[in-house]
Amino acid sequence: MIKIIQRNVTPDEADLLVKEIQGTPYIVGYSRKEWLQAENIRIAEDDNGHFMGVSLNSDFGQNWTKIAVLYVREDYRGQGVGKRLFYAAIEEAIARNRNIYTISANPVVIQMIHDLGFATFPGFFSFPENLQKHRASIYRHTLKWLTNFYRIQEIIRKHYVYKLKEDFVYAIRLV
Repeated sequence: MIKIIQRNVTPDEADLLVKEIQGTPYIVGYSRKEWLQAENIRIAEDDNGHFMGVSLNSDFGQNWTKIAVLYVREDYRGQGVGKRLFYAAIEEAIARNRNIYTISANPVVIQMIHDLGFATFPGFFSFPENLQKHRASIYRHTLKWLTNFYRIQEIIRKHYVYKLKEDFVYAIRLV
């Protein structure tokens, strides 16, 4: 059975997340310090309390939440853990009347985004016409997010290690 709980990560879990996410092509990730300071986290655990996966939401602007990380540990993939985490993250944001923004290159996540009726667009600078008024909030958040040495280092490293083509899907769901 999968339990989704909202809590902070432990120092050991933060170390594990940094290490495992560094080995994935789809997530840029966060530093250990950022994981330990983050407050809007959902953890998936099995009946024995084993750490299965995590979602990290980040509030920005007046009424926005970014689903910043959706990660399932390799041994638990294909069991619906990511879907449960993603849906829980969305439900929490909607309950607080927040618009949702997320980015992914993971085909499984992209399918969930489409299934849930998110407006999608292929590039950071190609906002759909009906979403133009939200562009400034998204740009401000992204610029702030990028001004982090760890993140810049990871973007560059993953670009070369995984030969990424940057086929990301950008997605917005308005409440």
